[in-house]
Amino acid sequence: MSNEAATQAKTGNLAVTLATWLYILNESGHRPNHPALCEALDAVQEAGGGDAANEIGRKLVEVVLGELGDDADFATVLTWASGLFDEDALATVFGATRDTRLRGVRAYEFKSSLPWIARIFDRFPSGVVGPHWVLVERVTDAVTCMDPYPWDDLDEEYAQPLVEFMVKWELAGCESLRWAI
Repeated sequence: MSNEAATQAKTGNLAVTLATWLYILNESGHRPNHPALCEALDAVQEAGGGDAANEIGRKLVEVVLGELGDDADFATVLTWASGLFDEDALATVFGATRDTRLRGVRAYEFKSSLPWIARIFDRFPSGVVGPHWVLVERVTDAVTCMDPYPWDDLDEEYAQPLVEFMVKWELAGCESLRWAI
């Protein structure tokens, strides 16, 4: 395993967020068309849990990292992810206005139990403000972001007020990626 993958922060990390999302999609029957990813996904599934799953999960992250690096822009991520599935399997736009975006998010959640990826701007503990990738699990009056790396024993799920999330998402251009239903 590369030192880069072993020492990277998990929360907000593009490769970790995408690897986790792909794992969830695969578990839901949406298998990517990428042999190395499928091999890594199968290994994580077979590992069960604990330290073995954590180590194998890092290998899955390395596959994504090898494909995209860690600083890919949204267009690059979208092109790569779209190539993993059938045409029109992924969607990116929830709506042009805040109200239509919220209706779109709620309709998606009503129809699907799958999380979606959003890029938001956030303040990091160091005080730096920048892009942050999140897996969105639930949107009500608060937005629940999933644990970005479920194979370790750290619970990193958190919630933030809806309006705060919407502003952060809008600052990042409302970039999102979800399974099209």
